[in-house]
Amino acid sequence: MHLHYLTLKRQVEFLSAKLPGCVLADSYTQRKNEWVIALSTREQAAGNLLLSCDGQYPAILWLDQQNRGKNSTNVMAELIGKRVASINILPSERVVKVLFEAPGIVLILQFFTARSNFFIVDQNDVILNSFKAGRKHIGKKYDISPNKLMSPFDLNREAFLSFFSGNADLQAYRALKQLQLLTRPVIREILFRCNLNEKQLVSDVSKASQSALWEQIQEFLKDCQTDPPRVYFRGEIPEKFALTAFQSYSELSCREFSDINAALRFFCFQIWKNRGVLQQKTHLESVVTRKIKSLNYHLQQLQNRPTDAAKAGNFNKIGELITNQPHLLKTGQSQVKLIDYFGPEMPEITVKIDPERSPRENAEIYFQKARQHTANTADYAAKATALKKQILEFSNILEALKTADNFKKINQLTEALKTRHVLQADPDETGKYRLPYKVFRWKDNIIWVGKSARDNDALTFKFAGKEDFWLHVQGYAGSHVVLRNPKRLENAPPEALEYAARLAVTHSAAKHARYVPVLYTKVKHVRKPRKSLPGTVIPAQSKTIFVDPLEK
Repeated sequence: MHLHYLTLKRQVEFLSAKLPGCVLADSYTQRKNEWVIALSTREQAAGNLLLSCDGQYPAILWLDQQNRGKNSTNVMAELIGKRVASINILPSERVVKVLFEAPGIVLILQFFTARSNFFIVDQNDVILNSFKAGRKHIGKKYDISPNKLMSPFDLNREAFLSFFSGNADLQAYRALKQLQLLTRPVIREILFRCNLNEKQLVSDVSKASQSALWEQIQEFLKDCQTDPPRVYFRGEIPEKFALTAFQSYSELSCREFSDINAALRFFCFQIWKNRGVLQQKTHLESVVTRKIKSLNYHLQQLQNRPTDAAKAGNFNKIGELITNQPHLLKTGQSQVKLIDYFGPEMPEITVKIDPERSPRENAEIYFQKARQHTANTADYAAKATALKKQILEFSNILEALKTADNFKKINQLTEALKTRHVLQADPDETGKYRLPYKVFRWKDNIIWVGKSARDNDALTFKFAGKEDFWLHVQGYAGSHVVLRNPKRLENAPPEALEYAARLAVTHSAAKHARYVPVLYTKVKHVRKPRKSLPGTVIPAQSKTIFVDPLEK
């Protein structure tokens, strides 16, 4: 979930009525990436602030009650006893500042999806403490680059039309992406309302449509600040969080909430609770898609083979010609010229023969070849039929996965794939099936990390695509890492490549080292030596990147 600026702004407005005057009574973390701050007034406990810097679902939530768990750990202890003066959000930025009555320190909450983090800074903006990656941040000055994108609120109709028309060579989606607040779901919704295609060139959008686009942007962003928030469901699965109604989500059911905090709390808790099942659904869709692609490839290879029926007819004809013209075969000859009685002009054809065999035996050789190719024709036809049946079967499973609207259905489809031996079997637990990799995300990039030596082989040679990027720490044992490349890019996105390399170091014997070399290449350049140990491979055409492990 991308935490939209307007969502965060409305949540900060909600918290502005609760936090000022409260004292930070406790500060701890129970789960990775989650920080709980217990607050109290002079008389009694006031509530709890839950801060999540989860890479996929960052959030700031108000909880009326929260029991400290047994495995909780103290964090940011210097904030204990501080009384909140105010909470505010930086204009057009997903950065929240919490000020305290006693000057000296400020709490900064940064919600940048994968780079979400929380900092304590002094009056000079020097970082005194950091919730994540302390060694990387402490002592440095907190600074964010100013947002250079234009705000749609600052553009009147004429200015917008001038801006939009000035990007005539871009697709409509890419042109609108240059404005603040217009994230991917927002742009798709606005284009949907205007009956425009996101890939449509700006030069093909009429002036009337451009004007309607401006009106829809203004109306949509205004509604986001006043309408009741809502969660959209596919069956029982919460799929989308929204600040206002999305016409493009008409096929989904919807539930409205009385306030922004209640909506965010419901959506985040449901997603966190069922994250494993939702990830499983995504993984299964990927596995089945790859299976269908593989089956289609084999079917195409089969269909592109030279027709065996034609070969069978030709060999049968040669056998008949030898049988009818035995006098033309001379002892010691390796080939003979025969008259083709089956041709309209009865041409001469040259045929290879075995000089050590009789005419009858040579004819039988060709009859045998004809019978073999006839058998092959039937065999290949049966194989093609079987492949088509499998493609249809897995296509139906894929469609069922995409439309699955409850967790029971997802589990049923998982079992169906197990029986078809599509999922990787766990050799240590008979009857159990699982995926051989962990899944990580960097923005829109998906990264797979092998779980064991055997899983490394399965990941690299069964699950990864040939155009995916493959990484491994140089000189150390560790997981194979695959950076997915569905767009078949020639070069990996630099930030995603660096993150994948850091994952490779983190999941290797070099996880405590610094500036570790990581090899990377495409999967198609990785081969496995015969009879080598599990996980042993030889990469070719590799390059090297030096990175540190991820901070824990």
